[in-house]
Amino acid sequence: MASISVAYRVLALCALLREADSNRFGELLCKAGQARLHLLERATTGLQVSPRAMAASNDVGFLASLAAGDLPTARRIAALSPNTPTPGWEDEEDFIFFHCLHRMVHPTSEEAGLRPILTRWRQLEADNPSPFFQVCASLMENESSRFQAAFTQMLDARQTLMREYRKQLNFDRELYATEGKVYINGLALLRLAESRGLPGREHDVLIPRLALLSSFKPLPEHAWREP
Repeated sequence: MASISVAYRVLALCALLREADSNRFGELLCKAGQARLHLLERATTGLQVSPRAMAASNDVGFLASLAAGDLPTARRIAALSPNTPTPGWEDEEDFIFFHCLHRMVHPTSEEAGLRPILTRWRQLEADNPSPFFQVCASLMENESSRFQAAFTQMLDARQTLMREYRKQLNFDRELYATEGKVYINGLALLRLAESRGLPGREHDVLIPRLALLSSFKPLPEHAWREP
């Protein structure tokens, strides 16, 4: 199921970059989220799921749902996701970013529960808070100017990471042609900010205008089962 979510995410990027089809882009992202939700729901019935597949930081479906504007699915994923890091498969710093976002998508205010999470995150990063922390902290406080600045820093960090990736021996041209051109995680955070009342942005180098044109349209619950 995890691989299905990844496949739908890649197909979504191809629809955007090769076909300039923003509607198909959003639809495929929604299906990536549905596949993740199905896995989590099956896990609650006793289905044996590998720890790696359950790890919150290994979940591309949640961010795909957010990027598509599919808050209902994102909220259901958040409710069923682990509340602690998966031993042996993820660091606390990786987990805490997703856990913070899970709290933020709740329809009711989660600020009281978010503060200790952000405090712990700040402790983990010591004197060098990451752009991801800054983005989440600004979202919790609904500080528009701080969010815009942190979001720009996050995009800059992503571009630097992609430049470094191109120099590595394991560089994958196909991966770079999709994930290197559109930053789904950034789009997800932008959608989350908009849902919390913060003003949107014009397109960025890693978030093309076509991606922003995608509008959420509810799909049948098991639409992910069909291409």
